[in-house]
Amino acid sequence: MTDEPIELVEPWAKELGATHPIVILPGKELEKVIGVRGFPTSAVFLDKQKVWQGHPSGASGPLEDAHKKARKDSIYPKKLSKVIKSLDKGDKVKALNDLQALKVKLVDGDLAWAGRLETFLLEQSAKDFALSSEWIEKGFWYKGVSLAKPYLGKDSAYPMAAENEQRLLGLEEDPLYKKEMAGGELYAKGQKLETDKAYLDAFKAYKSGIKKAGDAKIAMHCREAAQKLIDDRRPGYKPGCDTCRRNKGAACAKHLEKVKL
Repeated sequence: MTDEPIELVEPWAKELGATHPIVILPGKELEKVIGVRGFPTSAVFLDKQKVWQGHPSGASGPLEDAHKKARKDSIYPKKLSKVIKSLDKGDKVKALNDLQALKVKLVDGDLAWAGRLETFLLEQSAKDFALSSEWIEKGFWYKGVSLAKPYLGKDSAYPMAAENEQRLLGLEEDPLYKKEMAGGELYAKGQKLETDKAYLDAFKAYKSGIKKAGDAKIAMHCREAAQKLIDDRRPGYKPGCDTCRRNKGAACAKHLEKVKL
């Protein structure tokens, strides 16, 4: 399983002659399913239930043997290690700059890998710029800004970087910008807590977002999210409680927290 794009996975599978099924779960879905807190992480599932999770070195039996025989180096050519390191750090501007500087020195398979990676970065930037604009239009400024910013900077070689830089600078001139961003950060925190089924903490984050945002648009989104948690009887839900689990996410009568906006 991987969250990497098919443009990178497919040639890798062909090059190594992989015959086993390969599943691509984008958007960090794989990490959510396994419960990744660091890299590397392994997990074992039996009948859809996770029965073990941890660092591969902590495994035993067949999993331990398989890990000892597994490739430890990157699937990418060594000549692209500088680029991959920048990507791992989240520095997409430096990654593209390093990649384009390297391309003129590469040949054969290394050049092909570099070309595929460059295409992916450019296509991903276009998608994220478009999504950024959409989220901002919907009143989620923090999310929109967060999507665009990694591609921006004075040395950015991404197409449309300058236009998007100006778009975000225009937002910053809005008198409600700081409130939008403060409320948006708390909204994003609430969303993450909901994913982790920490519904009471999610409610508190949304409520704080309402207060921080004041008359900004994101306050409305925080209020709607908080009210939905109340309507769905989520606050107080205990993952370890059989009754809560049978309620499909709603807290049981014993654990339900009576909260108000």
